[in-house]
Amino acid sequence: MAANEVRHPTSGTSSQAAHTHASDPVSIALQVGAVAGCATLGTLAVRAMLRIEVRWDTFWYHIPFAAKRAGLGVPYEMPPLIQDRYNGFPPLPELLQGLLWRITGSLNAAGTINILALALFLYYCHRKLKAPFSVVAMLSLTAPLVLIHAASSYVDLFANAFAAMGVTCLFAMMLFDRWADRSLLCWGLAGLTVAAWSKNVLLPVVAAGLLCFAAIYALRFGEPRSRRLLLLVFGAILCSSAPYLKNLIVYRNPIWPVRMPVWSDRFPYTYDSVPAHTAETPPPLAKLSQPALFLHSVLEIGHPTEYANRERWTIDQGNAWIAFRSGGFWNVAVVSGVLAAVLLAFLWHPRKGWMLAGALAAMWLFVSVLPESHELRYYLFLPLTMAAAIGMLLPQIRRQHSLVTLALLALFLGEFLWMVKVNRVYYQVERIDYRAAAEAWDMTRWWPALKAGQTYCAVAFDPSAFFLTGPTMKEFHILDKRERAQCPPNVKVICSGTSRSLASGACL
Repeated sequence: MAANEVRHPTSGTSSQAAHTHASDPVSIALQVGAVAGCATLGTLAVRAMLRIEVRWDTFWYHIPFAAKRAGLGVPYEMPPLIQDRYNGFPPLPELLQGLLWRITGSLNAAGTINILALALFLYYCHRKLKAPFSVVAMLSLTAPLVLIHAASSYVDLFANAFAAMGVTCLFAMMLFDRWADRSLLCWGLAGLTVAAWSKNVLLPVVAAGLLCFAAIYALRFGEPRSRRLLLLVFGAILCSSAPYLKNLIVYRNPIWPVRMPVWSDRFPYTYDSVPAHTAETPPPLAKLSQPALFLHSVLEIGHPTEYANRERWTIDQGNAWIAFRSGGFWNVAVVSGVLAAVLLAFLWHPRKGWMLAGALAAMWLFVSVLPESHELRYYLFLPLTMAAAIGMLLPQIRRQHSLVTLALLALFLGEFLWMVKVNRVYYQVERIDYRAAAEAWDMTRWWPALKAGQTYCAVAFDPSAFFLTGPTMKEFHILDKRERAQCPPNVKVICSGTSRSLASGACL
C-alpha cells in the first residue's frame, strides 16, 4: 500500500483473513488473547452478580439512590447533603441499578451495570471500530482501576465506558475519514449523552466531544449530508444538557449541589469541591498544581509497589500517602500504551501518526486541568480510549509489519497476565449479599434492639445508616442525620459509636 494511502478499517479485512493461515503466529496470539479476555470477563460477570461492593460509596448513596429512583419503598430518608446530591446528580446509573434490583428481586443485580457497560463498549469497538476484541479487552483490563470497578457497585466505569464510546468515535472518524458514517456518529453521540446523564464530573469531557462534532460538521456545512448529521449533534447537545438545565431552573446551579468552579458566587451550592479537593490530595503533594498532580498520578511517581495493609490498587486508592486518591492505571501500561498507539499510527501512515499524537496529547492535557483529575477513577475513559485506538490501528499494519504486530501482542498479553497475577484478589468469586455487607459494617447488632414499625433518627452513621432499615430493608423507618440537633422531636435517636460522646440527649 502506498505510504500516503489511508485504508478504511473495514476494507481488506476479509481478504486478509482469507490469506491468513490458522497457524499464523499473529492469529494464534489473537486467539489466545480472545480466550483470556472471555475468561476474565466471564469471571468478572459472575463476581459482579454474586458480590455487593462493601466500600464507602455503595451504601452511602448509590444503593439509597437506586432504591428511591426505582420506587422500592425502603423506609430510609437521606441526610441533607446526600438528599441534595440525589436531587442534583445525573440519575441514570442508579436508576438502572434500581430497575435491575426491582426486576430480579436481588440487590446484587445493582452491581452488574459496570460489567454490562464494559461489555457493550467492547462490542462497539469490535463491530463499529473493527478493533479486535482480544486486543481491546486485554488492554482495558490491564488498567487496574478498570478491572476493580468492573465488578463493583460504584458507577464510575459505567459512565466512563460510554464516554469512551464518544471519544473513540472522534478518533475513528479522524483516523479513517469516517465523518459521513451516520451509524458510527449515532453510537458516539449516544455514548456522550449517556455519560452526561451519569456523572457530572464528566461534563467537560462530554462538552468538549460534542463541540468537536459540532465544529467539524459546521465546517462541512456545504455538504447536505453534513447538515443532516449536524442536526443529530444538536439533538445530542440538547439531550445531554437536560439534567443540567433542570438544575439551573430549579436550583439556579447547573451542577447542583456542587460549587461552580467559575463565577461561584453567582450560583448557590451546598457542597464546596475546593475544600474536598484539598482534603483528597496526597499530603506530600498538596502544593502542586492540578496538572502536576495528574502527572504524578498517571505515572505513579513515588508510589509503592506493595503495601502491608492493602492491595497495591484499590477501588478509590484510599489508605495511602503519596498515592492517596491517585494512581491506578499502572504506569508501565500507560507509557507502553501511548508509545504503541503512536508507533502503530506512524507505521501505518505518517500524517495520521502526527494527527493521533496531537489528539492524544490534547486529550491527556485537557483531562490534566480538570477538577480532581488525579483521582483517576473519575476518568477511566482514558485507558479505554487508548485500548480502542491501539485496537483500531493494529490490523492496519499487520500484513506489512507482522513482526511488530506479534511483538506488541506478546507485550500486551504479558502485561495483561501480570496484572491478573498482581490483582488476582479482584477475580475471586465470592458471595457477599446484603446481610454479609451489613455484618461487614457491624450493623446487624442493631437489629434486635429496634422495634418493627418504629421511626428512628440515626446520628453519624455515615456511610452505613441504610442498613438500619432492617434485615429485609422494610422493618425500621430510618432518618439519617449528621448531628443530634437535626433529629426531629419525639423520635427515638440512635447514636453511632463515633457520635455518642458528641450527641446531646438520650441515645439507644
